[in-house]
Amino acid sequence: MEDNKDLEKQENNTVEGNEGTGNVDTQTTEKNEGKAEGDLKAEAQKIADAMLAKKMKGMPTKEELKAFKEWQESQKTAEQKQAEKEAEYKEKDTKISELEKENAVLKAGVTDADDVDYILFKVSKMDGEFEENLAKFLKDNPKYLKQELETTEHKATGAPVRTISSNESGVTAILKAKHPELFEGKDD
Repeated sequence: MEDNKDLEKQENNTVEGNEGTGNVDTQTTEKNEGKAEGDLKAEAQKIADAMLAKKMKGMPTKEELKAFKEWQESQKTAEQKQAEKEAEYKEKDTKISELEKENAVLKAGVTDADDVDYILFKVSKMDGEFEENLAKFLKDNPKYLKQELETTEHKATGAPVRTISSNESGVTAILKAKHPELFEGKDD
């Protein structure tokens, strides 16, 4: 019987203890309600600064890095420094050579950038001098040369007809227009 009485007391205690759980407030809502938005940002910044300081612990400062690089440079031998300069000169020489070849292609009359790249690739793969190979390639493939469409009116129908002609330099074209007798015996 005593066991039954003890059980009833335990049941009453648990029921009474659960009655007050209907109005539970969480701690986070109480904290957030009391703090302003600026306080939250300040707290977040403090946390971020602490994390950054922890990560940067043991990392050298800018001055230490600069001193280390200077020390490394002073440890290089004369041969290493000379090798670095030679590598730099070779790189610059290669760049100059590429630009000279591109300039030659542009001066030859190729204007489309994709065509310039393609012609540079094809001609550089050919054996021999670049200028000779370029002239031969452009002679064999005149479609890459700068050409302009001239529109003339057909006399019989009056409909415009477009023809392709090689573009001449501005000075030559003006001279031909004003003084055609200077160019009578020459073939283009």
